[in-house]
Amino acid sequence: ATGSGYRAKTRFAKFHNLPELMSLFKQVADIQTAETLNLPTPEVETHNVVVKPSLEQQVMVDDLGERAEAIRNGNIDPSEDNMLKITNEGRKLALDQRLQDDTLDDYAESKINVACENIYKIWEDNKEEKLTQLVFCDLSTPKQFEPTYDENGNYVFTDVYNDIRLKLTKRGIPKEEIAFIHEADSETKKKELFSKVRTGKVRVLIGSTSKMGAGTNVQDKIIALHHLDCPWRPADLTQRNGRGVR
Repeated sequence: ATGSGYRAKTRFAKFHNLPELMSLFKQVADIQTAETLNLPTPEVETHNVVVKPSLEQQVMVDDLGERAEAIRNGNIDPSEDNMLKITNEGRKLALDQRLQDDTLDDYAESKINVACENIYKIWEDNKEEKLTQLVFCDLSTPKQFEPTYDENGNYVFTDVYNDIRLKLTKRGIPKEEIAFIHEADSETKKKELFSKVRTGKVRVLIGSTSKMGAGTNVQDKIIALHHLDCPWRPADLTQRNGRGVR
């Protein structure tokens, strides 16, 4: 859970008599999988982009490991600290260290900065055809749709979504070509937004699995999908990828 090592656990291993169960089920169901249907789908090229942690992230991961060990040893009351809390903090830390401590600097080689570089490069390379990209991020969803600044005009980090849009616009992508799925708060607005993505008026759409997964039909011009974090269930990842694979 903390990313600091593996522990052996005993788990339920396997089912027995599955073929018999399936033959019973097939008497009342017509089962068609992607493999049996053999539908025409494009070749998918997957890139796993590995980024190195900052020194601050390494220290904080070590701290998570120590907290987890204390919990496993029964030294901590669950109301004070627990594995769910540690896991959630670890996910935030892996995405951007500022989510865990907003006093930290914007690490130059963070997931967000590397992703922005890749998004911009793909945007630039496919400018003539107006091809589009989807960016999935379940953590740090926006409560507002504009960057925050202090009284001196300095940018204040509040969430990953606004941070990405600000960085992309600074690189040269027009703001109107970058949208959050959360901005479409009604079915009418959602249809309008999806139409803009399909025609290439919006070329970067950022959203979460729940809001941008099943039912998001924007596949006409999609060239790339970016996963900034990993959802809990494999089916969610399939739904994410399905927006482009289809």
